[in-house]
Amino acid sequence: MRRTTATALRALRWTVLLGLALAAGRLTALEGHGFALVSPAAGVAALWCARTRAGAGRGHRAPPGRRAASGAVLRAAAFAVPLTVVSLPVHLLTGADVPAAALLTAALLGQTLLLVALLGRWAPRLVAGAPLDRVRHLVALVAATALAAAAAGAAALGAAAAADALPGGWSWTSLAVWTARAVVGVLLVVPLGLRLQQRGLPRRPPRAGELAALAATGVLLHGWLFTHLEGLPVAFLLLPLTVWAALRFSTSVLSVHNLLAGAAAVVLTLEGVGPFAGPFPGVFPAAPDEVAAAVLPALLVQAFVGVSAVVGLVLALVRDERDALLARVRAQAAGALRQAEHAAALTAALRSLNAAEDVRAAICAAAREVTGADGAYLLEPDGSGALSSAAVAGAGFPPVSVRLEEESVTTAVIRGGDPLFVADLAAHDGASPRLREGLGVTSAAFQPVRTSLGERAGVLVCVWRARVDALPAHVPIALATLASEAAHAVERADLLLRLALAAERDPLTGLANRRRWDESVASETARAARSGLPLSFVLLDLDHFKRYNDTLGHLAGDDLLREFATAAAGCLREVDTLARWGGEEFVLALPGCSAAGARAVADRIRAVVPRGQTCTAGVAQWRPGQTAAEVLALCDLALYEGKERGRDVTVVADEPAPVPAPVTT
Repeated sequence: MRRTTATALRALRWTVLLGLALAAGRLTALEGHGFALVSPAAGVAALWCARTRAGAGRGHRAPPGRRAASGAVLRAAAFAVPLTVVSLPVHLLTGADVPAAALLTAALLGQTLLLVALLGRWAPRLVAGAPLDRVRHLVALVAATALAAAAAGAAALGAAAAADALPGGWSWTSLAVWTARAVVGVLLVVPLGLRLQQRGLPRRPPRAGELAALAATGVLLHGWLFTHLEGLPVAFLLLPLTVWAALRFSTSVLSVHNLLAGAAAVVLTLEGVGPFAGPFPGVFPAAPDEVAAAVLPALLVQAFVGVSAVVGLVLALVRDERDALLARVRAQAAGALRQAEHAAALTAALRSLNAAEDVRAAICAAAREVTGADGAYLLEPDGSGALSSAAVAGAGFPPVSVRLEEESVTTAVIRGGDPLFVADLAAHDGASPRLREGLGVTSAAFQPVRTSLGERAGVLVCVWRARVDALPAHVPIALATLASEAAHAVERADLLLRLALAAERDPLTGLANRRRWDESVASETARAARSGLPLSFVLLDLDHFKRYNDTLGHLAGDDLLREFATAAAGCLREVDTLARWGGEEFVLALPGCSAAGARAVADRIRAVVPRGQTCTAGVAQWRPGQTAAEVLALCDLALYEGKERGRDVTVVADEPAPVPAPVTT
């Protein structure tokens, strides 16, 4: 209902405006000549028809085939019916008889429809309701108006001559006046109407004082030229006013100036004053006096007004195009500068990853820096069925954990693999209340992290406490780059960690290897020397391992070594060091432990040897001044002694052998 009322009000406004324009033009109709010498209605009708066509097509796609043709007919009818309803009564009330009124109405209708049809091909933006902002559109408007007016005028005047419907009949002068009045009417009305109906057009700085000076100068100059310099060819003095308005004010102000100045020039000329009022002896020697006295001055003044309007509009539109081009260049330069700044920040952030000790923390810090987020999380699978914080950046943001079976934004992103931005977490169904309320965040961006093999390695999450309606253009690119670099950096860090572990660990049992053992023993002996605390070494050897290996195979032997390493490690403290010495031999460092304590540890280990096997242990306590190699040599002697005793025994170096019980017979 409201939309229908608004449409009706717009149609009423157009109807009233067209009626006033027709009435104003009819005031210049000559007796004995028929049609009006000026036609502001041509501009109003063209603007009305263009707006009707634009409004009819807004929000709809043009249908193909017959539907397109029927749509065009309906749009034409939506304009033709009210124009006819307005035009016929105005012509009849202003002195035209019925045939002349019908002929003039049909001519205006045909001229307007042809004009809009030509513009639809040559300048469709104008028909769509866009402002006149291109010189080529002005050329198209002038050419289409002249062609449409000439065609309609020739048809109307030819029909009038044949039916004697219009006094004066056919003549080239009449056709020229018909064409000129239409072109001038369109040039004065259409640009102004299109500009006034558009919002958001570029504005020039207000110059109220200069605008007042332009208006005062225009009034004074028109009054002087048209009242005090009659008969002198000094109309060119009016052209600088148009140039002034074109170069110093907006195109809308120029259009108003063209309308007021053109109307003043036409009205004063038709009143018989000014440089265009004549007389022009000898110009049309064969024409009747009334034609030379009225038609020729109207033709000259409209030609002058049209040329002035075209000159002013060309200057203004060239300036507008230049300003628009400069604005685009400045915007592109500013955008390029912003992109360069973002690229520099991203490059610096990526460079910092290579030098960071904690790559994951550096990734989160870089994400905060390049996105402006309040906090950043790198969530990775923790092996227990959850995504946990591998790193966090930002004050007041604690570590978080999300179960993979939960239905949340984070799990949806890692499953789907597509980035997601949520402007309002409170309104999003999948947002976790812990993320929204526990962290006090409003907006969040989720970027999946994939390895080089395409595996889902985690999610990079940036969060904002204040609402962010849309991410800047550089942020998604930066997050995708950081996520890719994060995957590579984490892979590199994990690989380096594995390489470091491989360099220090026995590949079969996972225990420390000889290299790691040497580093650990050197550190422990130095600490014992400083602190005076005891330090003991144990050498362990699986009994009959070769026989076990030959009987059950090497794979079973490897399994036995791995299981023994696990069982032995379970008997130790974190400060103890267990290493594979070679083959089936293992070595153990026990800081803060005496020989007696080391014996107890060795006995516990012997008790957990898997698969029903046994082992022999040799124990020695480090003494100040001894080297690790010397102590291990003692352990080896003790171990050899244990083997000699029958295996599955713990022997402490320098400890006397047990005296065998006497044998009684």
